[in-house]
Amino acid sequence: MYVRDYMTTSVITCSPETLVVDAQKLMDEHKIRRLPVMDGEKLVGIVTKTKLRDVAPSPATSLSIWELNYLLAKMKVKEVMEKRVVTCALDTTIEDSALIAKQHGVGALPVVENGRLMGIITVTDVLNILIEVLGLQKRSVRLHIVKSFVARPLGEITSVINEHRVEIYSMFSLTVPRTKRKDLIVRLNTEDAGPIVEDLRSRGYTVEVSK
Repeated sequence: MYVRDYMTTSVITCSPETLVVDAQKLMDEHKIRRLPVMDGEKLVGIVTKTKLRDVAPSPATSLSIWELNYLLAKMKVKEVMEKRVVTCALDTTIEDSALIAKQHGVGALPVVENGRLMGIITVTDVLNILIEVLGLQKRSVRLHIVKSFVARPLGEITSVINEHRVEIYSMFSLTVPRTKRKDLIVRLNTEDAGPIVEDLRSRGYTVEVSK
């Protein structure tokens, strides 16, 4: 899965000369939380709703309401934008994009290729992809197989499931932080996993079932 297949390509942007109040209106109008800042075709910064809130003067300021409104009305995006923009490329994997966003504490990554802005991918996009990949919105049953990797081959579990002709939506290992125990999470395309659970338990597996 690559960023190029999931990014938003119709990116709403602004320029360094855009007034802060107009940038805020753009975000409100399009229900977005950030704007890449473009100088021609060059990405020169990014401005977020959080940043715009931060530029509001302190309640303790000695300026009058008229003075405050005047200053805010004249303020431009170039005065408040983040100039060091964290980006990714078209062929960045979805997994790597999530890691990059986490490492840098950002909510979105502009997608840049050969110096050109090609799109943008947000943490919300990545979460939606994760929900789809894991089959969370599909008719399914979730099996939590405890200590599944303790001297037991993974193929044994998949063989049991295959014997019942049930499709596996997703399967991943999970290390429990407190105990360092390595478990397996399997989501199945069925509403009744009873026979599978019974077979697994008969082979010595500890299985927890949920939707």
